[in-house]
Amino acid sequence: MRRREKTDGNKETDMEGEAGAKQLRERLLNAQKILVGIGTEWDPKTPERKAKITTAAETLRRLLSGRDYYVITSLEEEGVLALGIEKEHMAAPFCVSFTEEDWKNYTAWLAGTLNRNLVLLELGEDFKNPSLIRWPFEKTAMLNQKAVLFRVHKSLSQIPDTLKEKAVSIAADSVEFLLACGITEEKDEQEGTNGCD
Repeated sequence: MRRREKTDGNKETDMEGEAGAKQLRERLLNAQKILVGIGTEWDPKTPERKAKITTAAETLRRLLSGRDYYVITSLEEEGVLALGIEKEHMAAPFCVSFTEEDWKNYTAWLAGTLNRNLVLLELGEDFKNPSLIRWPFEKTAMLNQKAVLFRVHKSLSQIPDTLKEKAVSIAADSVEFLLACGITEEKDEQEGTNGCD
């Protein structure tokens, strides 16, 4: 796992380690609202991948439990079902059951994030439909002074220069990243702490 971090002046480096997961955990603890975008890395193409996604989705649901959150996804029907997110907390425009009312609920929730401590957690989104998650998340992070964007993707985790101070790039498979958080969560429960360190 790598996190883009300024080291001196304007120089950026990709750091190996758990820094991105630790910073995510800290931000989640203080977030008033959490917006999660789930992309094509979460598409269950094989039975093995589907099992990993199911476990990672359980970890995500634990991280979001009791919080004010919304999930938007570019997945289709089977992928959305594997997530197990409650319909009132999800926007899934590529599902046949998605309605205009669902979109209105999402945009109303999103409007309520302005000037709030907001964590934008983008998991595995590529450039197939950048106007659904990738670009709106960047715009939201730019407009909301209290927002921070975490972009997790194995090869497309780059952050635009305009967001360097408000975003964390984690170059890792987003499903594997959350699986690692799940392992840590179980360990943390035993040790009396919480999150994905």
